[in-house]
Amino acid sequence: MRSALTRTFSAITALAMLAAACPALAQGKGAGKKPPAEPAAPEDPKLVEAKKHMEAGAAFYNDPSGHKCEEAYREFKKAYELSGSMNAVKGMGLCAMELERDGEAISLLDKFLEAKGDQLDPADKQQMETDLKALRSVVAWVTLKSDRPGVTITDVRTPARGFPITNRYTIGLTDTRIGIHPGSHEFKASVDGAPDQIWKVDIPNGGKFEREFEFDKGKPVTAEGFTEKDFQSGGEDKPAEQPSRPVPMTVFIVGGAAIAAGIAGAVVGGVLATGAKADFDASNGKANTASELVVLEDMRSKVVTLNTVADVCFGLAAAGAVAATVLFVMRPEKKPTEPPKESFAFAPWATPQGGGMMAVGTF
Repeated sequence: MRSALTRTFSAITALAMLAAACPALAQGKGAGKKPPAEPAAPEDPKLVEAKKHMEAGAAFYNDPSGHKCEEAYREFKKAYELSGSMNAVKGMGLCAMELERDGEAISLLDKFLEAKGDQLDPADKQQMETDLKALRSVVAWVTLKSDRPGVTITDVRTPARGFPITNRYTIGLTDTRIGIHPGSHEFKASVDGAPDQIWKVDIPNGGKFEREFEFDKGKPVTAEGFTEKDFQSGGEDKPAEQPSRPVPMTVFIVGGAAIAAGIAGAVVGGVLATGAKADFDASNGKANTASELVVLEDMRSKVVTLNTVADVCFGLAAAGAVAATVLFVMRPEKKPTEPPKESFAFAPWATPQGGGMMAVGTF
């Protein structure tokens, strides 16, 4: 995958360097001829600087001892910032791919294809699209976060063969999503004033992981830069105690009595009185003798008595509820206890043996 992209990149680099040299060659071939009517316009200083960084990036990438991708990436990035060159974007993408920053490589090479794909040789374009498709099928995504800003993440992947691959990222309070190469990874989170944290994980093809590095977990912070211990130390004045309004015991007693009266009224009126009235209704109109009429009258009196008792219970329950509510609303405030004030006075004393003055005080 990388060989085809590398060949295309080398060809583009050669063309870019040749284009930069063409004005000088044209001037040399025209020596001795009539000078042009108008001098050439001065070249944009930013473009001149961008070409220098582009050439430096190509030199690092094509170093005989091997691709120096970290250095080349920095040079290509600077060239892109100065000129917006898509060739610099492709150079960054190739370097990111070799550094195993797969997510960044996909984004950069997609950007290059979108801008310059129509100008590429069809075979080279097809090969690049095929390679990108393969890269997307294996890239793994890791979302990193911390409870502190400016945390440095050092990611070391140990391949089955060859040397470990190391990349560094900076994360903070918001999620940072990176696309990396699958394999055995060790993430080390570093920040000033705290021990490093290590996360070791085996990441499969297309895996998705999340990790938050917590450096301040369990530290009770009451204000920025101060802990509870900072506020408790020393002789600082404590805030004044606010007055409270405790519920007096009489509220519970009266309220409980009201509830009990309500329950009694429900039992007497809803159960006993209802049953007595049912008995009276069943016997009413059937009494013929004097004794039966006396029994019927007793049953009627019982119904009236039970209903009266039930009404009294309900009245007591209502009165108790009102009284409990009034006692609760009108309960007094309990003022905070004040420490004894310092006082000092003299008092005379006398005994049969003599007398004098004594000091009396509270400290």
